[in-house]
Amino acid sequence: MDEKTTPQLVNANLANNLEQARIAAEDVSTDPELLQELARSQDKDTRRAVAANPNTPADVLLRLGAEFPTQLVENPVFSLLLLENPNLVAEIPLPTLRSILRLDNVPQFILEQAAHKADVEVQLALANNIQTSKKVLERLTQSRDAQVAESARLHVNFAGELTGYEEKAREVIQGNMSLPYRDERNILNVLAVLAQICHIPHYIIEYWVKNSGYGDLCSTLANSPATSPNILKQLACHQNSRIRYDVARNCHIPTDVLLQLINDCQAVPGLGSVRSGLAGNPNTPSDILESIAEENYSISREKVAQNPNTSLSFIQELINGTDTRTAQIATRTFKAKQCEYDVDFLSYKNTSHFILQKFIEKQPLVVAEHPNALPEWLSEFSKSPHEKIRKAVAQNYNTPTNILEQLADDDSWSVRWEIARNPNTPIKTIFKNLARDTSVLDTIGYQMSKQYERAEKDSILDILAEESTSSLETILQRLIQEGEQTARTFLASRVDLPTDLLTQLAQTGEYQVREAVAKNPNTPVESLADLANDKQYKVRLAVTQNLNTSTVVLEEFAKNRENELREKAMINPNLSKDSIQRILCGEYAADYLKINPYFIFNNPSCLNLVINYYTNYKSYIVTYIALLQPQISQEILQKKSLSISWLERFAVAQNLNTSLETLKKLTHDSNQLVCAAAKHSLKR
Repeated sequence: MDEKTTPQLVNANLANNLEQARIAAEDVSTDPELLQELARSQDKDTRRAVAANPNTPADVLLRLGAEFPTQLVENPVFSLLLLENPNLVAEIPLPTLRSILRLDNVPQFILEQAAHKADVEVQLALANNIQTSKKVLERLTQSRDAQVAESARLHVNFAGELTGYEEKAREVIQGNMSLPYRDERNILNVLAVLAQICHIPHYIIEYWVKNSGYGDLCSTLANSPATSPNILKQLACHQNSRIRYDVARNCHIPTDVLLQLINDCQAVPGLGSVRSGLAGNPNTPSDILESIAEENYSISREKVAQNPNTSLSFIQELINGTDTRTAQIATRTFKAKQCEYDVDFLSYKNTSHFILQKFIEKQPLVVAEHPNALPEWLSEFSKSPHEKIRKAVAQNYNTPTNILEQLADDDSWSVRWEIARNPNTPIKTIFKNLARDTSVLDTIGYQMSKQYERAEKDSILDILAEESTSSLETILQRLIQEGEQTARTFLASRVDLPTDLLTQLAQTGEYQVREAVAKNPNTPVESLADLANDKQYKVRLAVTQNLNTSTVVLEEFAKNRENELREKAMINPNLSKDSIQRILCGEYAADYLKINPYFIFNNPSCLNLVINYYTNYKSYIVTYIALLQPQISQEILQKKSLSISWLERFAVAQNLNTSLETLKKLTHDSNQLVCAAAKHSLKR
């Protein structure tokens, strides 16, 4: 450097020239003052070169050592500093000391002096350093920090090396799970998520089953259709009879577990015995169902009577039994199996089209009013000469609007009356056609007013009479402005109300009206976004169920602490895949999987994202499970192989995707379990 050139001037020039800055940082003749300035560079390579430069001031070197410990330790000046100042270790900034202690070539006296530090991260670094002596480790086993003490106890210099490691791992990891954090709700929820999407080591599930603190987690898994057969097998041994009952109901229960539970006669309050859970399981064989029906629980017999696997001969026995309700259910099941349907089947709202079709000619009236009647059937029924059948069509909410418009001119006033009451009848038909029909005018008034409130009804009828020749828009505006609250609520619920009027009604001060707007499938997205912040709970709940609600709004509701709001948002099909991925990486992931158990398996890319997310969770048990999974990338495995947590390194050592290079390094790990697992994986 030119002696006439000041460091400040050089620094100003170097700020705009990265290549020259790096050269100056490496040059042993560079002025210390300039090196001090270069240590603040935004360029990592420049800072690294300063840390390796023997001309760098001591205080700058010790500060840079936190980021570049290797360069600091290998810098000739560092050895001189240690010789000059025997207490240097005590004066080294904590971030730098932590970094130095993670190196493999740390002088023994530094390790021994660092052992006097109370800093937990320093102690952890010592407990994980392969060079730490048994004497220092013995001291660390007495640490107040459980993780430090455990890492010291498992150090190869303290405990020795292992050949077989599975039993020791089981003992140590189960001990980890007994730490206080097991009571934290969030971690239990995360474990529930992982248990439904990942392979979990058997000894972890074993601990959940035996420890009462994990009862809620076990209950979630017993009820989930996404829980693997292996986990169900262990849950079938749970001390809680209700959890075993839920396992018995699970459709994925393995055959050997099913046979095990058939002998479990312990009572479950209000539900029969544990084995009665098998009565409702569609995979339970017929001979087992018959033995369950012999129990002294009517609920068990009823479930057996409905089970598709129950034999016809046994169903006949149940029909002739003394239990009246079971006999009725068995009779219905028998007829369904024999395809012998009677009119009783039509009393069920979910009766299939297949069954309904069989009654079109025999019971046309019942079919015409059934909510599952097909539009083409209703079209034919609307032409029937029988007034009662046409009236049933007019009442049916499944009737297409074009048929309702036709029936608005029906000769029968009772048919027209029902058309005026049907919420699917177009408002134009109601206010321009039927409003002039004196036979049905009253029903329009009553629909738009509180029942028996004659003054309200008369006020609405007066508006309709005065505006009989006006445009539909004028009629609607008058009803909104001058009608009562019930009239506005009526209009707000109409799917064919113009969107500008829905927007107008969304701003009313009457929450019943806003609730109706929030439920309306045609309400604009912008209005729903405003209503999502409504003070009234019912309005917000309606927004969560509206198929027009934006995914942004739904994602916010899916994180809401109100259970019902959260659940409704989670089942809304408008919730985007990206939003679901974020939910699965949050507090309510377990809630989402409970409602949508197969989402992850139908979206493998989400599985990778979620598992990778949990590799950085705050609980080492969670990260341990996540890092065991085959979806973890080489990049993450390599990074975690350097983790301060032995559990994370242990997971990496067992992962099938871990590279040979990383495994070879882990065979020299300080932790006896990590070392043994890595050696085993290399042989495998």
